[in-house]
Amino acid sequence: MKRLLNVHEAPIIIFTILVTLLFSILSPDFLQFENIRLILDQNISMFIVAIGMTMVILLGGMDLSVGSVLAVTATSVGLFLSNGIHPWIAAAMGICIGVLCGMVNGYFIAIRKIPDIIVTLATMYIFRGIAVGISGGTWMTNFPEGFRFFGQGYVLGISFPLLIAVILIAIFIYLMKFTRSGRRIYSIGGNGPAAKLAGISVARTKFKVYVLSGLLVGIASVIFAAKVGSVQASTAGSSLAFEVMAAVLIGGGSIFGGVGTIAGTMLGVLFMGIVKNGLIISKVSPFWVSAATGFLIILAIVINTLQRIRQNKGKEGDLV
Repeated sequence: MKRLLNVHEAPIIIFTILVTLLFSILSPDFLQFENIRLILDQNISMFIVAIGMTMVILLGGMDLSVGSVLAVTATSVGLFLSNGIHPWIAAAMGICIGVLCGMVNGYFIAIRKIPDIIVTLATMYIFRGIAVGISGGTWMTNFPEGFRFFGQGYVLGISFPLLIAVILIAIFIYLMKFTRSGRRIYSIGGNGPAAKLAGISVARTKFKVYVLSGLLVGIASVIFAAKVGSVQASTAGSSLAFEVMAAVLIGGGSIFGGVGTIAGTMLGVLFMGIVKNGLIISKVSPFWVSAATGFLIILAIVINTLQRIRQNKGKEGDLV
């Protein structure tokens, strides 16, 4: 039991189980297979974007622009499709735009060494403005059937977007846990100057992380546009940055960097999805959903903080 409680993700696992049990008592429909599938389906894009945000926060940074990157990418894909470009080519071009946005952020943050909060705050407005400008302020709709497959299709009876999310999660968990690149990210977030003295290229690593974040947002934007069936440039992904950052913190990440896991973040995304769905299905007034979600986020973060304090004390005791 002690070993289980010392697992980094233990608090969010326990808290998610407790909240799930609470909502299953309040509403018998909560644990129905269709509702569980709905929770996963509604949060696919967030799962994917949160992978990139985890790496950014592990570096000790933040990215406020992910929602705007999603908007400009999804809007661009809509324009490509309206001009008769093949759905697969349009999707690939959209993902490339996401990568380009990540490169812009990475260049100014890693190469020009401008603080990430300033760069991503600026690009948040720039990318959103571009999205609204190229769309003319109108909705992107009437996507062809071939494109809808990315958000609504099935492969061997498995949801295609869910399959993509699971593959990406597995790849990045492996990269962060078992590769040199993953260890470099943790090292830079834990102690940047020491990582630099150890010969790690901090600028190159940061640049790569922001590019990967842009890539993941690009993939998520294609799925988002195909799933929803329409894109409104001025509102698409408007709260995405804050939601994925909250998921990272709920999952045990530290805003100061060096602490956190992708698995923990995925649990954080799942927790937030369960809370929102549970409150709605329990017929709680929509006006209270945001407040209750915020309260539970604070409670989950406090529990994670207390666990880290207890673990640090345990380590100090072992040293003594």
